[in-house]
Amino acid sequence: MTLSQEFAATGATNTSNFQAGVALLRTVSDWAFSLGVGFIFALSALILNYSLYQSKLVPRWLSAWGFIGAVLLLAGHLLEYFNVNPLRILDLPIAVQEMVFAVWLIVRGFNPTALASEPTKTEMNEVQISLS
Repeated sequence: MTLSQEFAATGATNTSNFQAGVALLRTVSDWAFSLGVGFIFALSALILNYSLYQSKLVPRWLSAWGFIGAVLLLAGHLLEYFNVNPLRILDLPIAVQEMVFAVWLIVRGFNPTALASEPTKTEMNEVQISLS
């Protein structure tokens, strides 16, 4: 907005400075979107699916599918930084997995045996065990 207001205020005699500024802002916006939405989402999907795989709260095939989809998404976004335009088909596995995961949680929920199988180990439990 500021750039367009300055452009209008100058009377548009020399537009090259404003065109360079617009190109710079568009590039920064594209990089911020790619980094923020793509890269950070892929990393968080990796962490989530790894945690679900280790805890067995959902079937392992579902969390493995999400992990593989997140790796493909991350690879696609990393390729963009090297000016390689990957096909957006790399986004498809994680997109479908997210929908299947949502339906799975609505219909089946978390695995109750995985929730009850490991007692939580806290400092208070350790103190009580050592005092006994």
